[in-house]
Amino acid sequence: MRVFITGTGVVGCHAARDLLARGDEVVLFDLAPRQEFITRVVGRDVPVVRGDIRELPGLLTAMGDLRPDVVIHTAALVGGQASVLPWRGFEVNVVGTMNVAEAVRALGVRRLVHASTLGVFDRSAPQVAPLRETDQLGGNDRMYGTSKVACEQLLRAYAGTYKFQLAMLRFASVYGYGYAGTGSAPTIAIFDMLRDILAGRPAVLGAGMPDVDELVYIEDLVRGVIAATTQETLPHHTFNLGGGRLTSADDIVEAARLAFPGADVTRPAGDGSGGGRAKIEQPMDIARARAELGYDIRFDLQAGLQDLATRIAQA
Repeated sequence: MRVFITGTGVVGCHAARDLLARGDEVVLFDLAPRQEFITRVVGRDVPVVRGDIRELPGLLTAMGDLRPDVVIHTAALVGGQASVLPWRGFEVNVVGTMNVAEAVRALGVRRLVHASTLGVFDRSAPQVAPLRETDQLGGNDRMYGTSKVACEQLLRAYAGTYKFQLAMLRFASVYGYGYAGTGSAPTIAIFDMLRDILAGRPAVLGAGMPDVDELVYIEDLVRGVIAATTQETLPHHTFNLGGGRLTSADDIVEAARLAFPGADVTRPAGDGSGGGRAKIEQPMDIARARAELGYDIRFDLQAGLQDLATRIAQA
């Protein structure tokens, strides 16, 4: 199978690693790829095309050279990055996604797998049960979430009109190797905490970590991405890929203390707002992904922190 992946962040590179291990042909596409990081995660040479998803002609050329069976679209401005310059955030996330969909349509690609987010759910409504794929959407007055709602609506229209297969994967907060200074505030907080622990310094879980969040370790999440990419048929086109439970900042500190006995780990006093994100009161319901993708959670929080610390230490 031939797979074209936009974005060389943590999800794109881990997906490339696992697809290559299956024997699939993979090409990565990114505006500013970090070759050292790509090589470290993927573990072997993989073709990387430097390009901008906002520029349709270049995207068409790169994708057309491969003639992929599946496109995995992960390239985006994440979290607060999408609101620093609002037009740029929407241009990258929404126009870029429309360009990817147009290239999929024009080249007759069989399936598009799109990286969406927990942030698309309307959390202003009472959260009385785990969030299901059919629950109401809303941007929660955040630029990133709103841009991703727009992407999902656009992709549904494209797939419905032009009859390509679509998988939209709603990620919880992903933590894993590769979030050195990039990514969402919670994942940066975890990464920086572990680097301090490994250096023998007092480690403080950063103020960007909200009081409560839903976390998923990259090694669990990527198995869901690969299933959505490679499975012959998909009964639905939307799947929640999360940890299946809520995690508090205190849970992270306690798991770090258990994983690294003797480590000095604390969390700062603060409002736990996570940069003003809408409050999370329920985790995502991952029953559909379990039933239809074989998705499962193998890393609890302590095991995930230990595995990530090992990978940081080896870098």
